[in-house]
Amino acid sequence: MGMYGILRRASAADVARLRSDPSLVEPFLLGEPPAMVDAGPRGLLGFLLRLTPIKIQRVADTQPEGPPRWPEAAAGEELNLDKAWHGLHFLFTGTDDSEEAPACFMIAGGEDIGEDDGDQVPRLLDPAQVRDFAAFLGALTHDELRHRFDPARMTALRIYPDVIWNRPNEADELLGFLLGAFDELRTFMAAAAAAGDSVVITIS
Repeated sequence: MGMYGILRRASAADVARLRSDPSLVEPFLLGEPPAMVDAGPRGLLGFLLRLTPIKIQRVADTQPEGPPRWPEAAAGEELNLDKAWHGLHFLFTGTDDSEEAPACFMIAGGEDIGEDDGDQVPRLLDPAQVRDFAAFLGALTHDELRHRFDPARMTALRIYPDVIWNRPNEADELLGFLLGAFDELRTFMAAAAAAGDSVVITIS
């Protein structure tokens, strides 16, 4: 599975709705989860499982009718950075956990929003923070990021996913992966800043 960095632009009306109902943040970012039904085995094994906290489920054959609680993102409103989020943070800050704004905004800063389910709580960057982050990204170049790319230090700091960086034969491919993600992030944040939008970020 893994942990993925997901960003979605949010208008002022979107933000007001998310703040009023934190349960909407997950479908806003990840889409409406499918309805599930119990699918335990029959017979003795099924009986024994009912005596334990183990629950087996499957996707229901029919899904609830009606519109989703949140419509899907339109083109350009959402960005999935895959597993590049922590590598980008390292390129921006030189650390695994800096909270110095605006360089840290990939993994820290902003307002916690949504429900705390034990994972990282989604964060909201307000329009001013979005503009600051967009300006920071716009000032960076590929050459500068290439100089900051340090697989040995990234491995030592356990930059996620830490098992991939120390592969000398794949260094160019890994750097290209991060630079491609950087270009997507810079374009996304510039568009959000130009529109005056907020951005919700989750690592999930």
